[in-house]
Amino acid sequence: MIRNVIFDMGNVLLYYEPKPYLAAKVPDEADAAILYDACFGGPEWKQLDAGALTEEEALASMQSHVPERLRGELARVYRDWPDCMRPVPGMEPLVQAVQRAGAHCFVLSNASVRFPELVARFSILRRIDDRFVSAFYRLLKPSREIYERFLSEYGLKAEECVFLDDLQENVDGAIACGIRAHRFTTVPDAAAFLSESLGVNLS
Repeated sequence: MIRNVIFDMGNVLLYYEPKPYLAAKVPDEADAAILYDACFGGPEWKQLDAGALTEEEALASMQSHVPERLRGELARVYRDWPDCMRPVPGMEPLVQAVQRAGAHCFVLSNASVRFPELVARFSILRRIDDRFVSAFYRLLKPSREIYERFLSEYGLKAEECVFLDDLQENVDGAIACGIRAHRFTTVPDAAAFLSESLGVNLS
């Protein structure tokens, strides 16, 4: 019996769109590309998700990769990056339907210690029952360790869980730990997968 539904955050519950965010914030395309590479495309972003850098350390390192004239702009882009996220339409009602069906809903996300800012901003994250964020455990998907730690943290049985993530490597990592998993593409497809898993109609 499936008792637990686990959702990735980025591009599952919330769209993650740094390039359109930068295009709106930085009119010069060349400058926007430089800032994207420094902020979102560099190693610091993943290190933040891994809890390996502080916010201050990450920004200082990012700024070392851009011309001095762009360092102030980079600091603003970095400060306001939650603006690059927005709810995926239809996902909050789907989460509600899953909960009405009796399943416990989790987030399992590669994200930084600024995750609480997103919880405060987006109701779908507050609706989720429990949230497991990589930076606080210094683990990253798709490592086996993060799935095992997640299961242990909440006392869950892998065979009672299903997982949705937009990246196949993360889906494969969950499957390797005995969790049934599916790559997220659209809300109707996710609803069909979850309906089958839970044995109830969620549409």
